[in-house]
Amino acid sequence: MASVNLEIMKETIEEQIDLRDYLRVILKQRWIITAFFAIVVIVVAIYVLTATPVYKATTRLIIEKENPNVVSIEEVMAVDASGTDYYQTQYKIIESRLVAREVIKRLRLDQSEEFCPPPKDAVISLLKTDKLSKETQEYEQDSDLVSDFISRIEVSPIRNSRLVDISFEAKDPVLAFKIANTLASAYIDQNLEIKLVAAKDAMEWLNKRVYDERIKVEKAEQALLRYKEENRIITDFSSDVEHVSAQKLAQLNTQVVEAQSKRVEAETRFKQAAALIGHSDMLDSVPEVLNNELIRQIKSMEVNLYQRMSEFSKKYGKNHPQMVAIDSELKTLQKRKSQEVNSVINSLKNEYKVALAREKSLKDALSKQKQELLDLNEKAIQYGVLRREVESAQNIYEMLIKRFKETSLSENMKTGNIRIIDKAEVPKGPVKPKKRLSIILAMIVGLFGGTGLAFFVEYLDNTIKTPDDLKQYLNIPDLGPVPLFVAENRGNPKDRTSDLIALHSPRSTASESYRGIRTNILFSTAESVPQVILISSSGPREGKTITAANVAITMAQAGSKIVILDCDMRRPEIHNLFGATRDRGMSNILVGIDNIGEIIQSTKIPNLDVITSGPIPPNPSEMLGSKRMESLINALRKKYNHILIDSPPVTAVTDALVLSKSADGVIMVIRTGDTARQIVKNGMDQLNNVGAHIIGAVLNGIDLSSNKYSYCYYQYYRYYYGEDGEKKKPTGKKRKKRSKTRCGEQA
Repeated sequence: MASVNLEIMKETIEEQIDLRDYLRVILKQRWIITAFFAIVVIVVAIYVLTATPVYKATTRLIIEKENPNVVSIEEVMAVDASGTDYYQTQYKIIESRLVAREVIKRLRLDQSEEFCPPPKDAVISLLKTDKLSKETQEYEQDSDLVSDFISRIEVSPIRNSRLVDISFEAKDPVLAFKIANTLASAYIDQNLEIKLVAAKDAMEWLNKRVYDERIKVEKAEQALLRYKEENRIITDFSSDVEHVSAQKLAQLNTQVVEAQSKRVEAETRFKQAAALIGHSDMLDSVPEVLNNELIRQIKSMEVNLYQRMSEFSKKYGKNHPQMVAIDSELKTLQKRKSQEVNSVINSLKNEYKVALAREKSLKDALSKQKQELLDLNEKAIQYGVLRREVESAQNIYEMLIKRFKETSLSENMKTGNIRIIDKAEVPKGPVKPKKRLSIILAMIVGLFGGTGLAFFVEYLDNTIKTPDDLKQYLNIPDLGPVPLFVAENRGNPKDRTSDLIALHSPRSTASESYRGIRTNILFSTAESVPQVILISSSGPREGKTITAANVAITMAQAGSKIVILDCDMRRPEIHNLFGATRDRGMSNILVGIDNIGEIIQSTKIPNLDVITSGPIPPNPSEMLGSKRMESLINALRKKYNHILIDSPPVTAVTDALVLSKSADGVIMVIRTGDTARQIVKNGMDQLNNVGAHIIGAVLNGIDLSSNKYSYCYYQYYRYYYGEDGEKKKPTGKKRKKRSKTRCGEQA
């Protein structure tokens, strides 16, 4: 059952809070809101009315994107304004301690009473002087002065422009005007000083570098000259020289190829002819022999001789002189032909040797040309290295000379990229304090702060205040609220009969509340009307006894026969409410001294009897949980329609838990705005653990004046009936008077 209740509570908590709950909190905590609002507004008003006026003077500068210098010296004075980092740096320079000290020095602000007021307490000043050295004091004073000065500077860049406003706040308008203009001038001078110092440092560095680079140039030129003398280089290596050398190498290579072809051809012809020596008939196949004019003539002459020999051989004999002469002439021709063939072969041999010698000569020339070209390349590489060293040294030297001249010119320049556009003027009115705005803001802060504080106080208040709290946090029915009411004519503290408001003021709001509670009790269960009802509370002084008495009266007035049992044997109060005696009561019958008829006391209210507690016993819990108590309840059930049991608080002792077993239902009385939710929940958990049936809860002691929106029913009731039962609307004084009432309390 407890887990089911927990789930229901979680679902209830997740419900959206009604706007009326916020309004109820505001109305309830209106005095906190009002007090907080008044305190904030009064404090701010006192401050703004008594604060010393502060004046602000503003100077407008322009920070150019491009540097307006006559000479461009990128490495020395270039202004890189392409990004925001340059402007952010300039803003920080304006607020730097260096610029601040310069302004303080120029205007002698260390002697100004606004920045260095005389010490108020001479004794404290003297003690500080004794403890600190003079040097330390001067340092601390200067540091504090600079920090105070910087805290008054305001740098405001103008969006989408290169303009910036420099403002300064001071109590003296003339002083603010002077400081704003001096601050701008000091910043511009400091900016130029930084650049000129950089130029001076650059000149010193350039002067040293120029001297070093001149020495390097001289050394490089001397190394190049020595190399040219050692390698007999007259002209510089150029692409034309390399081209001519390459062309010559290509020509020699072509000639070598041609010479090789001719040598191979000559060698072939010579070897072919030499191979046919001794074969005269085969020599004619050699082209050179075949094409030889002399050999061709000899062959022609041989043909003629052979023809003549053929003719003479027919006429003459073999030994005929003419035949012999022809034969001799043929031999002579053959000999000459053989000599001529040998001459041709020798000619071929000579051609071969010439071709071979030419080939060798061209190959030697080609090899020599290759070596010369390789040597030339090696010399050109080393020459180029030395030449580049000379040129590099000369370029660096010339560049440094140029930069040196430009830097020397920049030392005399007094222009920069920062200028004053609008100088500051003496402010006509103060900027602080802004009285109207401060008071308006104070009212807003006071209102919202007070409201927040009210809700915070309400959040810290974990008591049960409304019927919605019963549903949200405890998940039990609300049987009805009971407002605060007046208990008049109380002379004797022990005589509390005046708290029976249902008897003395039946037309009052409280009486109507008790009647509503009676009705809710009777209809609390669908099966049957609860007969034995235990009325208890989580803690003491929550009004359970008065609630039990008044509910009993309303039931008796409705015609039911009622009996009230005072089972609070530790602090009994029922006998004081009804003017009865407690000499004989519950304790007597539970120990067996008296019977039921002897302890029941009648009251002046028809149908209502009471049984007081009797003498206080040492062991109430054991007595209330005894068999005799159970027998007493069963006997009273036969005689009365309803039995109301007044018990001690649940969390204080176990009496209520013991009695809950004999009751048909339990009613929890909760004092509104006084009982913590956790205490009530602990009491309910204890009752649930013993199986008690909780009918619902009664919210007691409700202040109608502070809960109008939660309990408007009672306002309507009072409007129609009034406290005396007449139809009228209470006046303001009566309403205020009746709100100052007290709900009956149980000790």
